Amino acid sequence: VVPVSQSTHIVALSVLFASAMLINLRLLGVGIGGRTVTQLATTLVPWMWRALAVLLLTGALQTLIEPVRQFVTPIYWGKLALIVVLALLTRWFSRTLRANAAQWDDAATRPAVARVFALVSTAGWVTVIVFGRFIGYVWAYYA
Repeated sequence: VVPVSQSTHIVALSVLFASAMLINLRLLGVGIGGRTVTQLATTLVPWMWRALAVLLLTGALQTLIEPVRQFVTPIYWGKLALIVVLALLTRWFSRTLRANAAQWDDAATRPAVARVFALVSTAGWVTVIVFGRFIGYVWAYYA
């Protein structure tokens, strides 16, 4: 059960992170044109939510299997808090984008907050990944 759960967790994290990066890079003006921010978000944000649901299920399973490893580590709690913040931030982004699609799609009129969102989102998801990896290495110091 553990290897299957961990493998599924990694695949779901890859889907979520790749989707977030494609959107964030477009917001930062990196990459070849072709699809607008709205088109990318319409396609990728649902994948992010599905991947997050799988991550939460597999993460909960891993936590049930090894609760001490998770619960005693401050990094685990930081990771969970960051996931909540990033989920709320993604929800805000989706709603704001729908309300102002034309403005966000045009690089010339894109609000400055778009760049801030992209940078914070990227740094946040990278931090979630790093924290997730470090739980396995530092939990023994707290147990």
